[in-house]
Amino acid sequence: MDTSLRLVFWELTARCNLKCVHCRAEAQEDFVAGELSTEEIYRVTDDIRAAGDPILILTGGEPLARPDFFDIAAYCTARFTRVAMATNGTLVDAALAQRIAATGIQRVSISLDGATAATHDAFRGQVGSFDAALRGFDALRDAGVSVQVNVTVTRHNEHEVEDLLTLVRARGADAFHVFMLVPVGCGAEITDDQRLSPQRTEEILTWLFQQQLALSGQVQIKATCAPMYFRIMREVSRQQGIPLPTGGHGMHAVTRGCLAGTNVCFVSRTGDVQPCGYLPVVAGNVRREPFADIWAHAGVFTDLRDTERLTGKCGACGYRKVCEGCRARAYALTGDYLAEEPDCPYVPPRFDPTEAPA
Repeated sequence: MDTSLRLVFWELTARCNLKCVHCRAEAQEDFVAGELSTEEIYRVTDDIRAAGDPILILTGGEPLARPDFFDIAAYCTARFTRVAMATNGTLVDAALAQRIAATGIQRVSISLDGATAATHDAFRGQVGSFDAALRGFDALRDAGVSVQVNVTVTRHNEHEVEDLLTLVRARGADAFHVFMLVPVGCGAEITDDQRLSPQRTEEILTWLFQQQLALSGQVQIKATCAPMYFRIMREVSRQQGIPLPTGGHGMHAVTRGCLAGTNVCFVSRTGDVQPCGYLPVVAGNVRREPFADIWAHAGVFTDLRDTERLTGKCGACGYRKVCEGCRARAYALTGDYLAEEPDCPYVPPRFDPTEAPA
């Protein structure tokens, strides 16, 4: 298996000006003790660079809540080929967008959790956040920054996803990424009646792939935290007798399903290294050991790099090497990151549940 480091998500802070229902980081209004200092971040940046040249995504919380954000961003863009950031967009005005562009950040993702203010604002916990995010979006586009829109789909907004895609295309988004909810952080408090069923998840992902085919070259579409998308892509391509979309580079790369611990990892605000931001299993801490050593040798990464260790339906599935199932959702709902993906309705032809481990 290819274990080259492709993506590092770096949570710079837990501070944020919003209180989103589904927040992975359980964001806080004020400084949270233990966050890496500026100097520590510089050192760890060099450690990550020693392990490879991944796409580095600066996130939070709200990364712009750190007063040293632009110092950190400049340090990172001087060392990595591709640096991106994730923001809620509400703090971005024309001047800030120009600073982001001047720093060399190549893409900014903004989350919109509905096609209307009522839906988005209810999820984000602040009236006016939808309009503010769109103003930030427009400011970044005007500054020449590539903008990606993320949406986390639950029952509260599933009926607006198509309208949201229309909206962001009209405003000039370069990418549209659909996230399937992982019940961690505040997302664990979302009731089961708000989570999509496995069958509904399948329907939305199938629709998304049809949009990917129809809008190829117009907007880059990707499913995130939805590794079963790679099975759906293959099934639909066979059914329609069309070539399977492949390839892409950098921000547009299309590889395979769950990359947690194999090509992707997450560094927390306190230095913990995890397979991804939604899988809270600590592989090591950059305050105590070099990042490259953690990436190469941590036990959880070794486990995740061997698809033969998967259990349940995922262990018996012929798609496991291109999908692998969401390891974070498996862990959130079973306590075992090698267990079967709970939100996938597919049953492998030769799977016998009576022979599966408990």
